Amino acid sequence: MTLWELFRVLWVGYPAPPEMMDPAFPVFFQRIGGLSLTLVITVMSLGIGFPLGCLLALCRREAGEGGRRSFVGRLVSRGIRSAASGFVEVVRGLPIMLLVLLVFHLPYRVAQWRAPGIILAVTAFSFYAGAYFAEVIRSGFRAVPQGLIGSGQVLGLRPMQIFMKIELPLALRAMLPDFINLAVTVFKDTSTLAVVAVAELTYTGRQLLMSQPLNYGLVLLLVLFLYWAPACLVSSMLVPRCDGGVKFRNFLGWRMLSRNRVKASANV
Repeated sequence: MTLWELFRVLWVGYPAPPEMMDPAFPVFFQRIGGLSLTLVITVMSLGIGFPLGCLLALCRREAGEGGRRSFVGRLVSRGIRSAASGFVEVVRGLPIMLLVLLVFHLPYRVAQWRAPGIILAVTAFSFYAGAYFAEVIRSGFRAVPQGLIGSGQVLGLRPMQIFMKIELPLALRAMLPDFINLAVTVFKDTSTLAVVAVAELTYTGRQLLMSQPLNYGLVLLLVLFLYWAPACLVSSMLVPRCDGGVKFRNFLGWRMLSRNRVKASANV
């Protein structure tokens, strides 16, 4: 096989035979394979994991804030915080391989429920990404100086205005490098799905190695390149541009506060 033919197989994988198709699920999820399947799992997991991480971070943040609440309110708040914290700590504490095995085998053992491998893979990596997104988001909001929030309160801004104009922009700037690193990590960790016979890049590469023993070295180098190139490009090009720290004076929150201070001084 030529280099282009090897790359084409690694990109689309091997076609699934019709007798192995399940009519209850979309054909697309059962025919896709190789690098394209790796990218689909990565994008879908990050897309589902981000709102899940936002929800978990919000539960931990809101439940952790004090205030004048009734006994029942405090009890419910602590329960929500404990549940969110427990989920995050358990998922982060599990090896990704064990998490994948649990998601793939527990539904069938408990409820005799089967699903295509891509759906179970996206579920496992959505849990994985959501747990880490929750910590990244929580850390990003903690990085916002309390002085800027206090300045917004002094200027008479409403809580939603403070959140949208000060906290959120600065927190996103602080979180962006970690978001990119997490995306690269999820992309590389999808190689663990080869253990459960999901036809992503590593599994397809292993099949290709078995069918093309004469091209062993070329196939192996091509698989390594397809993992290394996207991760290297993203890490070397995007992260350094985002990792310069939170430049408050050049950002939206500080500009908004500066304009309000000028208006307040003019009114005085």
